[in-house]
Amino acid sequence: MMERCPVSGAEIVSSPYWVFRNPAKHYATRIKKIGKNILFAWVDTTKPVTLEVFEGDLVKRVLEDADLQDKPVHFIWNLDKVKGISYAYKQGIVDFLYNPSPPLNFVVFYNIIPEFLNTAESIQAILPSSITLLFAENYHQAMAIILDMIAGKGQPPGPDENDEYEELRKRFLAATTRIGWMNMLSQPVFLPDPGHDFFPLFSALAFLQQDLAEEEACHKEKISAIEKMQKETSDTIERDISSIKDEMDKLRIQFGNERNLLEEKLSLKRNECRSVSAQLRSQSFLLRKVIQETVYLPISIAQKKQVLDTCEKLLEAEKNRKKTDLPLTSTDSAFLSLLHLKHPDLNNRELTICLFIRLNYDNTEISDYYSITKRGMESARYRLHKKIGLQKNQSLKNYLTLLAESLGSSP
Repeated sequence: MMERCPVSGAEIVSSPYWVFRNPAKHYATRIKKIGKNILFAWVDTTKPVTLEVFEGDLVKRVLEDADLQDKPVHFIWNLDKVKGISYAYKQGIVDFLYNPSPPLNFVVFYNIIPEFLNTAESIQAILPSSITLLFAENYHQAMAIILDMIAGKGQPPGPDENDEYEELRKRFLAATTRIGWMNMLSQPVFLPDPGHDFFPLFSALAFLQQDLAEEEACHKEKISAIEKMQKETSDTIERDISSIKDEMDKLRIQFGNERNLLEEKLSLKRNECRSVSAQLRSQSFLLRKVIQETVYLPISIAQKKQVLDTCEKLLEAEKNRKKTDLPLTSTDSAFLSLLHLKHPDLNNRELTICLFIRLNYDNTEISDYYSITKRGMESARYRLHKKIGLQKNQSLKNYLTLLAESLGSSP
């Protein structure tokens, strides 16, 4: 069934999209269209609230949906649930009224609760001259005022020349609203004659405006100083970053040069190693040739045995040197041969570690040789201890020392 206005009989149109829900969700503002160009708004809530976010987008949406953007519009607002508005809401009102001014002609507030009356009069004081705001007690009276204004039967009441108090009150309210809501700190405040009773009030307001203007100027200077400091800091940081990048580039070049130098040295060492290996291979070949030819030498069997034993020891030493990659004495070589004979499952690295331990190298020195951590060296010794088959109370070093000493007692 079509809803109609109980005063004008005009059709009332609504839409589920003509609603603004406060972000905190404790109230909603709704709008309906009455007749051709009258909008009716109210706040949907169970108790009086302070409006926090201005519903400018809602009004613009309704004007667009109803095709009223460029047509004269009249507004009725039921304020029975509104006890106040936030500062952000006030700024929203100013922005809506002046950027640009909406196509509103006549606006009527009704059901204004006492604590909101001063705010409603403040809104009335800052309206553009093209918009007329009036107050009513209820919906019927508000609609009657709008209909009379549209029909030209009623005109907004002008200032009463005999009511000087009311005129000054409106001037004072308008000045405070412009200063507080619109930040208009340069527009002169009206001042009555110095002898007038209200002169101290208006004068105090003018001084307040001046103080606020000076405070704002100081605030802008501080902001400017902070922005300058931030820029200087940013420039300093950029210079530091640039300096660090330059230093890093220098270090990269230095590192590259050192790396190339080390690679050259490494290449030389490799060549030296190849040469030494070739010499050693030649030495091993000669030793084997000596062993083969010793059989035909015209010397005693004892002398032949001595030559053969010496060659075998030299070959064994070479074999052990290859395993450990270390220069070895004949004693070291004999020790490694015996250790490998007793524990054939030990690898070359484990044999070398055992040699280091027998020669009284500590864990730090051995770990440095292999480029591992001290804890890694301790783990290697623990594995050796188990692999050789020692008991927990047996010392690996003592075992290796006794093994080396047994070489001297061998027949």
